[in-house]
Amino acid sequence: MSAAPAPSRSRWPYVFISAFLGTAIEQYDFLLYGTASALVFNKLFFPNLDPLAGTIASLGTYAAGYFARGAGALICGHFGDRIGRKKLLLATLLVMGIASTAVGCLPTYATIGLWAPVLLTTLRVLQGFAIGGEQSGAIVLGVESAPSHRRGLYGSWSNSGSYGGALLSTGALLMTSWLPEPAFLAWGWRVPFLFSAVLVVIGLVGRAKLPETAEFAQLQATRGVARFPLRDLLRNQFRDVAIVFMARLGEITWSVFVLLFTVAYVTVQLHLPKSVILGAIMSGAALGVLTVPLFAALSDRIGRKPMYLTGLLVCALYVWPYFSLLNTRQPMLVTLAIVIALGLVHPLMYGPQGGLFADMFDTHVRFSGVSIGAIGAVVGGGLNPVICSSLLAQRGGDPRNVALYVAASVLVAACFVARARTRAGPSAHLLQAADETPVTASRPS
Repeated sequence: MSAAPAPSRSRWPYVFISAFLGTAIEQYDFLLYGTASALVFNKLFFPNLDPLAGTIASLGTYAAGYFARGAGALICGHFGDRIGRKKLLLATLLVMGIASTAVGCLPTYATIGLWAPVLLTTLRVLQGFAIGGEQSGAIVLGVESAPSHRRGLYGSWSNSGSYGGALLSTGALLMTSWLPEPAFLAWGWRVPFLFSAVLVVIGLVGRAKLPETAEFAQLQATRGVARFPLRDLLRNQFRDVAIVFMARLGEITWSVFVLLFTVAYVTVQLHLPKSVILGAIMSGAALGVLTVPLFAALSDRIGRKPMYLTGLLVCALYVWPYFSLLNTRQPMLVTLAIVIALGLVHPLMYGPQGGLFADMFDTHVRFSGVSIGAIGAVVGGGLNPVICSSLLAQRGGDPRNVALYVAASVLVAACFVARARTRAGPSAHLLQAADETPVTASRPS
């Protein structure tokens, strides 16, 4: 029986560039659009609407891209399992780069009329489609390129890149916003989008130098590539699909609660300046860039499922002192609460997530399986801000029901994660394709 060749140690810089930098670039582009929606697009692409309606319309284009992530995840997952991880990831990065650069070149409503918002929405959908396949693919690429004892660490580089992308996008618009408003609206907002072209070239060079993963290459050599990966996935590993969906839903509930709901709660309910919350989020994200791979490396030693479960349980407990710290209205304590939530608590899940999800699926359906998590993220990311805001309003600003909801959500997710089983290394399907002797490669984590 021929085993998959061990990944070369000399490849790790290219794996890192491909997983971390590739996802950072795509998140940079995706999040940059969201910030620009509130600051620029309502004025330049929807000028005939009143300010509130224009903001709603521009944020609607943001939402269109967000929900396009789900379709992108499923379609990219299929082709990632059909044609290979490397080819698909080169395509998603190229699509994202072209779409983002095109946004920076797009004529406004004053120049081309109704075509301006139509083209803007189209480009946003392309962005969402690309990022739907990007993060899942980068996770799979990292895990399948890793030494057997570092699959969690390599699988975390994509998620760490997400934090990096948040820092890049916030910092880019922050710098250009220092311009006088006429200059910012005339050309300053375009600079961060046009800079995407430079970042994408760097990312493409890194990915082009990285060969296809050994596990997928062997799958091709043994003719084990699935014709309909999603069908096989749902038929044979539906239990694992449900676990990944709920695990991602629990994790995104926490991150959206911190990133979106807390911003509104601190600024509207507690009447603190936006600079406090934005500074805290940037500090938490900077810490997360480091703690995501740190906790992932730790999960390679103690297990990824125990680490993920720990993160979910800590969320359920920490949500109570979190609100207590916020309600002090003391900027230092508010910042401390958010930095802990975003830079320490969330990485307990986000660090081991890539390795945990990837090793739950056979190689021939792995990309599709990990992509299911993106669907959980779309559902959780879309619904939870609305649910939390409604619960807060019902109690006249008292956040106890919000805390109960967040705690219940992550505990339900923990019940699913507790049932997870993982496969270490090449899957049973791959090994059986290389040797007709039945092999059982799965083991409880």
